[in-house]
Amino acid sequence: MTQLNRVIGLPGLCLYGIGVTLGAGIYALVGEIAGLAGLYAPWAFILAGTLAAFTGLSYAELGSRYPESAGEAAYLDYGFKRRWLTAAAGYGVALSGAISSAVVLHGFAGYLGALVPVPGWMAILGALVVLVAVASWGVRASVWIAGVITLIEAGGLILIIAVAAPGAIAAPAPPDYGPVPWAGLFAASVMAFFAFIGFEDIANMAEEVKRPRRTLPLAILITLSVSAVIYLAVAWVAVRALPPEVLASEGGPLAAVFEQATGLDGDSIAVIALLAMVNGALVQIVMVARVLYGLARRGLAPAALAVVHPARRTPVVATLLAGGVIAVLAMSGALGPLAMAASTVTLLVFSLVNAALLALRLRGERGAPGSFRAPIWVPAVGLAASLAVAVGVIVTAL
Repeated sequence: MTQLNRVIGLPGLCLYGIGVTLGAGIYALVGEIAGLAGLYAPWAFILAGTLAAFTGLSYAELGSRYPESAGEAAYLDYGFKRRWLTAAAGYGVALSGAISSAVVLHGFAGYLGALVPVPGWMAILGALVVLVAVASWGVRASVWIAGVITLIEAGGLILIIAVAAPGAIAAPAPPDYGPVPWAGLFAASVMAFFAFIGFEDIANMAEEVKRPRRTLPLAILITLSVSAVIYLAVAWVAVRALPPEVLASEGGPLAAVFEQATGLDGDSIAVIALLAMVNGALVQIVMVARVLYGLARRGLAPAALAVVHPARRTPVVATLLAGGVIAVLAMSGALGPLAMAASTVTLLVFSLVNAALLALRLRGERGAPGSFRAPIWVPAVGLAASLAVAVGVIVTAL
């Protein structure tokens, strides 16, 4: 049977991870987070990044131990040895990725419609056809395109930091922060937590990565570190450039920050946000296909999904199915509730992954020589943090 192609090195995997983590979220989320936490918005990102880091370290160890596609399913299989739980986690991750891609494509259609008079359904289906074709063509092409767009979207954020930082530093007096809005800060931290999600997609590329036992943990740690620094800097300059209530009311908050800092039109930032959304959708399509492929390899999905194209070395059937599911979801009118459900499922999977590593460590099972190893308290804290954020999401929704 044709295998997946091991062509991704550390730089490509880091760009892949940073691309999906930065995604389109920060371009819109910073306004909502500022509305909840006010001038304490940077602290929301600090708290969220700290909580995400524990689960990221658990993924780093498990990815180094078991470098397989459908990573979460593999981790739960080794940790609990319950096929139903393995299947539930795998399908949960795949569905969450498909919903995320559908939501991002809806945002893409909205941004594009504001710039060009294109019907929303046409923009969604057109983008999806192109992205599925790219994902089917080959993983090298997918990662290369994702990497180029990642550099552009990260460059847009760095540009915003660069033009807004001088004004923030030169402000005549520090702002009056006032009392900490604890309820708002917690709600903002829960929202900011999702801005760090993306490191788990790295684990699902394991069978196409060179030297995965070393490369996977490094890529996860670099992705989380780079994303955290960028998020913190963006949040700081944003709340210094515009009042939090103004940021919260802006449809494109970072475009507004750019306009405030430079006096120039913010359309260029909107275009970068469009590219970020395309990038996020592409990475999710690639990830969902690898999860379906990995489930089929374990006998938990139809065998056709494990078929790899002999020339392209991609799971073409799984990629086409991922595109079809995303198309159906994107055309549905229930993306809000679906996105909330996907967020909850993701957090529950994070909890199970941390619990699986904890079970392995308590049983005394060690990884292969040279694999990454986190302190034993890391999965315990990651489990508690993931459950706490899940509860926060559920309470916020009620």
